[in-house]
Amino acid sequence: MPVDSQLTVTSRDRRTGRHNAGFGIAYGAMLMLGHTLIHPVIVLAFFVSLISDSYVLVGLVPALATGLAAFPLLLGAGSAPGRAGRLTVGVWASIFRAAAIGLLGAVSFALGDGTPPALLVTFFVVYALYNLASGFANTPMVDLTAYSFSGERLGLVFGQRNLWGAVLGVMVGYTIARLLGGSDDIPASVAILFLLAFVAFSLAAYAAAMMREPYRSDGYVASLGHQLREAPHLLGNDYFRRFLAFRAFLSLSAIADPFYVVFAYRQLGVPIDLIGLYVAALAVGRFASNLIWEPISARRGNRLVLQVSALLRMLIPLLALALPPLLRWSVIADLGLMGGRALAYAFTLVFVVYGVSLSGQALANMAYLLDIAPEAERPAYTGLLNTVLAVVAFVPLVGGLLLERFGFQFLFLVTFLIGFAAVLSSGSLHEPRFLRPTPLLARYGLLTRSRRVRG
Repeated sequence: MPVDSQLTVTSRDRRTGRHNAGFGIAYGAMLMLGHTLIHPVIVLAFFVSLISDSYVLVGLVPALATGLAAFPLLLGAGSAPGRAGRLTVGVWASIFRAAAIGLLGAVSFALGDGTPPALLVTFFVVYALYNLASGFANTPMVDLTAYSFSGERLGLVFGQRNLWGAVLGVMVGYTIARLLGGSDDIPASVAILFLLAFVAFSLAAYAAAMMREPYRSDGYVASLGHQLREAPHLLGNDYFRRFLAFRAFLSLSAIADPFYVVFAYRQLGVPIDLIGLYVAALAVGRFASNLIWEPISARRGNRLVLQVSALLRMLIPLLALALPPLLRWSVIADLGLMGGRALAYAFTLVFVVYGVSLSGQALANMAYLLDIAPEAERPAYTGLLNTVLAVVAFVPLVGGLLLERFGFQFLFLVTFLIGFAAVLSSGSLHEPRFLRPTPLLARYGLLTRSRRVRG
């Protein structure tokens, strides 16, 4: 290519990046606002628990949110990030996503408390369509963001997204507290949340439509069948095989995720208005912990971030089990802290730790995979990983079955054991930046030191 042609392309890319920066931040912030308003693990799981006695259906909410959203990745995980026309797909999928949530809000208003079975069926059908649309929207929009900005500017965009996401998350928590705490018609209150999310997703779709697609050549698209045929070859990579086992255990530890809020409400008697506090606590935990995770990742590598995230994940069910008897202990209970609501407020810690753990995972999961996968084969590695995790994402259904049969304490104990297996599994991860990785718990003799990485 002639030199002047290269300069022209570079100049165009820079103009596109400057144009996309503002709209990219707005898109991400509105997307985070919408997701927080209808957070599957807190808001929607709690909503379903109020209109259904089935814990399996409660577990189906986050299963759909994760499993169906990953479906488009399975169809085209190997597509080139700059593939022509993908922005158009992302914009139309964003519009469909907003429309689905708007429809859900209208139906919730129309049906209300009067017909829970009809409301439940409608919710799951429309929510499934919403998550499929989210998957088709997220893939091209993430690619567009990655290819529109340089590394430093990309960090700025994501930093701004996280900042506004945290600020809006606190506002969402206050809104949820006011809506749920001051209403006797919970479906109608949740319908308002759906409509507010519709507004947020509509603004996100507008921001996406205003972005410009950077020029890139087309790439190949790896089908699901191709990914599965490549599995034996990919699993021959010791780095990846260990990472896949770790991610599977870590995802399995989400078995109790939608049931913490149900436990708080049904077993601990937490007032309904504090559900909003839990949403805000999760949002703040995710944002604030970024200030810690990023330096750790930069100085010590993504492996340590994953290990500590797994350790925090393991602590969540322990907190849920330990806080009630601890705060009901006569020495503490007699203090009369917080007007008798000490346990309700203390349970916020569960969601703070949950948010901190999710933040670490979000930062390091993909970054670690990119570190260990050969560049030419990254799409195939990503595809196989997403295929496994899309199946594992339905583990909360198993959690619902265990809860119905054995109760909360048993479920949380199983969750702790799975989390412990994830922590042990993290000890076998290699750190690609260093030749001699040190397992997280090696200094205490719980894990053996990893062998030298073979080049």
